[in-house]
Amino acid sequence: MKLASIEKIKSVIKHPNADALDIVTVLGYQAIVKRDQYKEGDLILFIQPDTVLPDAPWASMYKAKSKRVKAIKLRGSWSMGIVESLSILPASCVPSVIDDSDVGDDVSNALGVTKYEPPIPQDLSAKGNLPCGIMKTDEERYQNINNLPFGEIVDVTLKVDGSSMTVYCKKVIDEYQVGVTSRSLELKLDKENKYTAMVNKLNLLDKLKAYCNTNNVNIAIRGELYGNGIQRFKLNPHATKPLGFAVFNVLNLDTLKYEGTDSPLYYEKVAQDLNLETVAMVEKGVVLTPELIKKYDEGIDKINGAFFEGVVIKLGNGNSFKIINKHYDSLK
Repeated sequence: MKLASIEKIKSVIKHPNADALDIVTVLGYQAIVKRDQYKEGDLILFIQPDTVLPDAPWASMYKAKSKRVKAIKLRGSWSMGIVESLSILPASCVPSVIDDSDVGDDVSNALGVTKYEPPIPQDLSAKGNLPCGIMKTDEERYQNINNLPFGEIVDVTLKVDGSSMTVYCKKVIDEYQVGVTSRSLELKLDKENKYTAMVNKLNLLDKLKAYCNTNNVNIAIRGELYGNGIQRFKLNPHATKPLGFAVFNVLNLDTLKYEGTDSPLYYEKVAQDLNLETVAMVEKGVVLTPELIKKYDEGIDKINGAFFEGVVIKLGNGNSFKIINKHYDSLK
C-alpha cells in the first residue's frame, strides 16, 4: 500500500459552505484545500489517511492538529488525506520533468511518511518475522481501488478495533508446524502475553492442528484480539470487554490466498467447526452498490446502537476491502 504518491486531481468544486475552500477528488478520496489552489488535472502529492507525517516544516500545521492523518469535517464536508504541492519533495528526489507517466509513483520514503501503527497490547517477546509466507493484515481502503465490483454479491462484516492475531498450522514433511503471530511478528509460545493467553484459553493450537489433519489443509486463522484495554478509546465498544478473539479470515497457506464466501474454508464455516467467535456479520449476501459504501463510510455512525470503526466487504473470490467510518475516524 502506498502511503504517499504522485497523483492527479480528478475534479475541483467550490466548498458549499466556505468561500475560501475547494473540495478536490484524488483517487477515491475527497479532500479540502484552499480556494483556487488547484485545478482539475493538476499533478500533486497525496498522503493517505492513517499515516504519520515527518518532522518537516510543511507538515507542522497538520501535526499540530493530530498525531496521524485522519478524516476531518470542515464546514460540514468531509476531508480525507492530505493534498500537497510537488514542491515539498526533496530536490534530490525530484525528476527533471514530472508528467502523467509519474502518476502513482510512491514517494513515501522521500517524504518520510510512515504507516500509523496502533499501540500493541504489551511486550510480545517476538520469535521472528511472519512465517509460511503469511503477510501483514492490512485491508485496502475502497478509495484506492479502481473499478469496484458493483453488482457483485458480498458479505459486510464488522471491523473490530483491536489488535490483529493469527494462528497458523502447516504440515512440513510429516510434522505440523503451529504458531501465533501479531500483525507483523511471530511470537514465542512460552512467553506470557495477551496473544498466548488467548491461544491457551481456547486450546487453539491443538484444535487447529486436529482440524488441518482431518481436512488435509494448511491454513492460518486470522482474527482480532480485543478487550481488556486493547485500543482503549472512548468510542470503541470492544475495548472494555473481557479479552476475546474474533475470527475474520482464513488464509490458505498453500495458495497464500484468502478463502472467499464461496469456499468451504470461508472463515464463518471454519470458525463454526472450531467453536470460535467471529466478527459480526452486518449484512450477508447483499449487492455491492455505491449507496452501500456511502452508508458505512459516512451515512451512519453506529451499528446496533454501538459506534464502529468500519466494515469489511468480502467477495466470493476471497478478495476484500475496508470502509473506514469517517465519524469514528475523525474522533479517534
